[in-house]
Amino acid sequence: MPTQIATQDALQALFHPRAVAVIGASDDTTKHGYIVLTNVRDTGFRGGIYGISRRLKDVDGIPCFPDLASLPEPVDTAFLAIPAEAAVQAVRECARAGMKAVIVGSAGYAESLDAGGEARQRELQRIAQQEGIRIVGPNCNGVYNAHHPLSVGFNTSHAKRQNPGGISIFSHSGALFDAMAGRLAMLGAGLSLFASAGNEADMSVLDYMEYGISHAPTRVIALLIDSLDDGPRFRRLALAAHAAGKHVVALKIGGSEAGAAAAVAHSSRMAGDDASYHALFAASGVATVKTLEGLMTAAALLDKYGSCPGKLGSLSTSGAGASLIADRCEALGVPLAELSEETHAAIDSQKMFSRIGNPLDMGIFGGMRRSGDVPSLLMGDPEVSVGLALVHSMNPWQGDPYRAAMGQARESSGKPLLVVTPGGMPEAERETYAARGIDVFTETDILLEGIGALMTAPPEPIPAIASSSAPALPARQLTEPESLRLLAAYGVQTVPTVECESAADAVAAAARLGYPVVLKGVADGVAHKSDLGLVHVGLRDADAVAQAYAAVGCPKVILQAMIGGSLEAIAGVTRADGVGLVLIAGLGGIFAEALHDVVTVPLPISRAFIEAALDKGSLGRVLASPRWKYPGAGAAFVDLLMGLQAAALAIGDRLQAIDINPVILGEAGAIAVDALVIPRP
Repeated sequence: MPTQIATQDALQALFHPRAVAVIGASDDTTKHGYIVLTNVRDTGFRGGIYGISRRLKDVDGIPCFPDLASLPEPVDTAFLAIPAEAAVQAVRECARAGMKAVIVGSAGYAESLDAGGEARQRELQRIAQQEGIRIVGPNCNGVYNAHHPLSVGFNTSHAKRQNPGGISIFSHSGALFDAMAGRLAMLGAGLSLFASAGNEADMSVLDYMEYGISHAPTRVIALLIDSLDDGPRFRRLALAAHAAGKHVVALKIGGSEAGAAAAVAHSSRMAGDDASYHALFAASGVATVKTLEGLMTAAALLDKYGSCPGKLGSLSTSGAGASLIADRCEALGVPLAELSEETHAAIDSQKMFSRIGNPLDMGIFGGMRRSGDVPSLLMGDPEVSVGLALVHSMNPWQGDPYRAAMGQARESSGKPLLVVTPGGMPEAERETYAARGIDVFTETDILLEGIGALMTAPPEPIPAIASSSAPALPARQLTEPESLRLLAAYGVQTVPTVECESAADAVAAAARLGYPVVLKGVADGVAHKSDLGLVHVGLRDADAVAQAYAAVGCPKVILQAMIGGSLEAIAGVTRADGVGLVLIAGLGGIFAEALHDVVTVPLPISRAFIEAALDKGSLGRVLASPRWKYPGAGAAFVDLLMGLQAAALAIGDRLQAIDINPVILGEAGAIAVDALVIPRP
C-alpha cells in the first residue's frame, strides 16, 4: 500500500503545481469542465494546462488528451469536473498517475443524506488512505493562489485576477468566495490563498490553516466554518499562528442549539454549540465576527494594522453620534476605554459646556480651531489602542482643521484611527483622510466588528496539567454517590454522604450526620431525581427520615448533611462536538437552565483564565459585590472548578459530561451537594 502523502507536501503541490489537469474537459461554456479549464489559463497560470476528454482535442486552444497516461508531462493536481459516481474511480487513477492532490468538485456524497452518497464519500476516504493521494472536497468549488498565480475552480471569482495580498480564506462554503473576494477588493486588501473545504472527506479546514501559517505571503487567516473536527488541534494551531506573527479571525455559522436540547446533563444543554466555539476562539486568541462583511473587514484591518489589544477611544461631531457609538459598542461587545485622570483633566480644561466622556462629543469644544489637540489627547490615553471618529462630510473651512487634528492624532499616537461616515463622503474628501493614514468606512456596525477583532486578546497558553491516574468507570451513567466519590478524589469538596439500604440504616446515618438531613433515592439511569420525588430535604428527626425512605421507593438511598449557604451555583464539564471538553460555571439550582447564565471555557485552562471568565458573568459579579458576605467562597469555587478540570482530564476520552448542581456557596466555601458523571457512549 502506498504511503499517504504528507498533508503539507500535498498542499504545497496543490497551491504551487507545475501542471494542472481538468478531468471532464468540455467545450460547453456552461459546464464546469469548460469554466475551470479556461479559468486556469485566463488568470495567468504559467505551468502546463491540460484537459482530459475522450472526445475533444482542445478547448479554446487548451490541449486535451484521452487519459492521464497520454499527458506530455507530470501533473501535480487535477480538478474533477465529472459526476460523483465517475469521480471515485478517477481519484484512484490520479493517484496511480503520481498526483499528490485532487479537487473533487461534484456533489452527491455525504451531503446528499442518502446511503449511496455516504458510501461514495467513504470510498473516497479509503482511496486516499490506500493510494496515498490527498483530496480537496468533495462538494467544493476549488482553490486559488493569488501569488502564483493559480485559479482552479468555478466560482465567479475564480475567473478574476485577484489582487495578491496577505489574507488567506479557508471556508466550508465555496459559493461565498466571490462575496468575500469582492469585499476584500472594496477594502483595498489583497488575497493570498483560498480553499473551499467542502465535505472534508480527507483534508480539513485545519489542514489549510496549518499550511497558511507556514505560507510566507499569508499574514491573516480568515476562517468561514460550519464546524471543526479537532478543537484541541485548532487551539494548538492558533498558538502557532500567534508565534509566527500571524492573525486568525473566524466566522462560525450554524450555531443551532437543537442538538443540545436532548442532552441528559445540564452542562451539555447549557454549553451550546455557539458558546463552546466562542469559548474555544477566545482562549485561542482568535478574533470572531458575526457577518461576512465583518469577517473581511476584520481581516483587512488585521492585515494593515496587526493586533491592537486594548480598548476603543471614540469621538463624534455630535452628541447623538457619540451616544450611537456607545450603544453599538455595548451591543457588539466592543470595550470603550476609561480615560485616565490625566487625559480627562487635559480634555476637560478645553470644553465650553457639558461634560466629557468616551465617546467624546466634539461639539462641546467650540470647533477644532480652538481645541485641535483634543483628538491627540484622546488617542494618547494609555488604555486606548484604537480610535474611531463618526463624522460627516464637511466644507473645507470646517473640515480642514478637523482633518488636520485627526491626522496629528494618528501620527502622534501611532495607533489606528478610523473614520465612519454613514452618509458617505466625496472621493476627494476621503482621499484627504487617506493621505493622513486614516481609513474611511460607511457602515458603523461592520466597522465595529473589525475594530473588535483588532482588539482581541492574545491566546491563552495551554497549561501543562499534571497527569493523574485514570479512574475506573462503568459503561453506565454513574450514580450520585459514585459521582461524588470520584470527584472528591480529585479535590472537589463534597457534602458528607452516607449510603444506606434500609430505613434503620438511614435513621442511624442521620443521627451520625446530625439533623437536619437530606434523603435521596438512588436509581440507576435517573439524572434529575427531584423531578421524580426522590429528594426529601430538611428532615429533622428519625420519623421524618423513615417516612422519606418509604416514600422514595428505592432500596438504596443516600443521607447527606443539610448544607446551609447564601447562593447556589452550577459547575460542569461536557464534550462539545468539534471543540472537545469545555467547562461551564454559573448561577445554579433550579434556575440554572431558566437563566442560562454561565461562562464556558475550553479545557485544559489556567486558574487565572477561569477567574477572569467568571468575573464577566452574573455569578462573578455577585461574588465580587461589596454586599456579598463570604469573600472566601469565590476562591473556594475556583478550587472546585480546578478539581473538576482535573477529574475531567483524568477521565479523558471516556468522558461525556459531569454535572455538579447545586454547588452551595457560603461561609463553608463551595460544596458540591449533587453530582452526575456520564461516560461517553
